[in-house]
Order: sequence, then C-alpha cells, then structure tokens
Amino acid sequence: MHMGYNQEAFDAECAALARALESVAGGYIPERVTIFSDAQAAIRRMASDEPGPGQQYAIQARKHIAALRMIRPSISIEIRWCPAHKGIAGNEQADEWAKMAAEKPGTRGVELLPLPRSLASLKREISEKKWAEARAWAGGRTSKKKYKMPTTQRPNEVVAGSTKSLASRFYQLKTGHCRTGQYLHWTGARPTAQCWWCKCPTQTRDHLLKECPKWKDQQRILWKEVWKETGRGKRRWKGHELFADVTCSRAVLDFLSATDVGRLVPPLAEEGDAVSEVSEWSSGRGGSGRKKGRRRRRRWVPRMRWARGRNPRCSFPPPRSWPRLARSRGLVGRSFLCLFLCHFLGAIDLSLSGQARAEG
Repeated sequence: MHMGYNQEAFDAECAALARALESVAGGYIPERVTIFSDAQAAIRRMASDEPGPGQQYAIQARKHIAALRMIRPSISIEIRWCPAHKGIAGNEQADEWAKMAAEKPGTRGVELLPLPRSLASLKREISEKKWAEARAWAGGRTSKKKYKMPTTQRPNEVVAGSTKSLASRFYQLKTGHCRTGQYLHWTGARPTAQCWWCKCPTQTRDHLLKECPKWKDQQRILWKEVWKETGRGKRRWKGHELFADVTCSRAVLDFLSATDVGRLVPPLAEEGDAVSEVSEWSSGRGGSGRKKGRRRRRRWVPRMRWARGRNPRCSFPPPRSWPRLARSRGLVGRSFLCLFLCHFLGAIDLSLSGQARAEG
C-alpha cells in the first residue's frame, strides 16, 4: 500500500498494524492472534488513543479489536516486537514489500491510497526549520577559532556511548565553557588565568592538550592515536578542530578518563603545592633545576585584565634591566655627587693657587 508522499515511516507502521487487525476481522477469527512489528514507537501508539501523530490508526485498531471480541469474547490478541534485519522470514518479506511500494507505486498489486499530510510529517518539517534557524543563530554568535559547528545533526555515537560525567566534560571542553584557568578567570571565579599544575601564565584548552607537563605521558598517547586515525600531527591541530572531528573522539575520551582535565580545580590554598610538584616547567626545558642555597630569580607573569565584551588590556612590565638600575639608584646618585664635589673642589684649589702666584 502506497500512502502518498506526505506521510512518515511512523504513519506507515501504525497503518500496517491497523490493517493487520482489519484483515483478521474480515475472515476466520482464531482463538489467538499475534502480530509482530519491528517499530516500538508504533506499538506504544496502539496502546493509547490520545491526540497526536498516529491517533487515527490507534482508533481504527481499537475498533477492530472491539469487533473481534464481540464475535469471539475469548480471543487473545497480542502485538509483539521483533528485531529488524535479523533474518526473520516474515519481517524480511514485509521490508521487501514496503520498499517495492515506496519505490514503484505503479507496480501491480500495490494499492495507491493518497492521504492528506500527516501530523508526523508536519512535526518533522517544523523540527528541520527550527534546527536550521538554531544553526544559523549559533553560527553567528560563536567564534570559528574556538568552536567548530558540526556538519550533521546526529549526535556523536562514541561520546553518547560513554558515561554521563565523561560526556559532559567532553562537550564542555568542546564549547570552551569548561574548567580551565582562562574561562574561570573570565567568569571571575579565579583571580588569575594561571595553570594550577604548572607555571604557565594562561591555562587554555590547547595548553592542557599539548603543553602542560603534568599530563605529558597522556598527551603522548593522545597524539599518537590521533596520528593513527588522521595522519596529522600535534602541531597541525587546534583544540576546537580536535573535538569537532568524530574520528578523534575515542582518543580524546581516553585522554579525559586518564586525566583530571576539565574535572578537578584545586582550591587556591593548595595551588602552590600543586605547582611546586611540577619541576620541569620551573627549571627550564631539559634543565636540572636551581642550585641549592642560591636564590631563584622571580619570574614576571603578565597581569591580564579581562573585560566582558572588550579586548583584553595587558599591563606590560618595565625592561628586565630596570629593576637592577632601581636597586643601584642610590649608588649611582652617590657616585655622581662625589664626582661633582671633586670637580668643584679642584676648581677652587686652582683658583686659590692662581691668586697666590699673582700676589707673589
């Protein structure tokens, strides 16, 4: 039966169940009737005649059941679910007939029954328009450097198959609204954007995925798996591109499950202890750290003032040699004063010696 081009698969499944009950009522009525279907939504729809998609077929099915019970009160009617595409003979034959009716409605034996547009078709069209509007709105408000819009509306099956906490961390990092120093400093939750695992002045998403020495072993495994899947190295990836690529989702989830990235934010009192444990960043690349008994020079960290809706304004420090001159300012001033007094006294001495010679 071809129902027209304004119907959905849900309508066809509901109509098939109603037609099956009608065929039973028109012939010999057995003691037990069992109907199998691979559409769970259509089976649930038959259990209620409330307003909504498929209501007319649910009402027809109830009328046929009432007619069968009037003729044979002891009849047993069941509608059971069966898995689709599993080699069940009746189900496979029904799928072939449905495909033939949809592709070739003029074939002999196919009943052409054009129907008005169904409510399920209208809901699908409205949903598609809403998705298009939402996508256009989100694309105009998000930065392409921080978030990459998905190409399809289907959810990521790899992320959907993980735990809820892990999936939430994945999507938080994907959108940029996550537990990083940069975002927490922008919201005012932390005084600075400094990484609480190392001395990096700004803890970004890319820093945690590529540079933070706390998770260097996990980072090595992450980018090794990404290279196997895509053939692209770490330097050719940005954070938003990595989370948008479906082929890299498994490697990213494994990295998140093995680390505390996007999950743990230590209190400010414990931040100093966490930073002191990471010696690689503070001692330099490949360095052996500072010598015992020698005072370490304090490293300047730029202070970023973030304003909502504005560009960040950075107050840069004076050159590195200025503090040294500032510490020796008193010594330089005294040196100039001594030189001035020496020249002044020398000039007085010469003038007095000249006057003595003139008088002699």
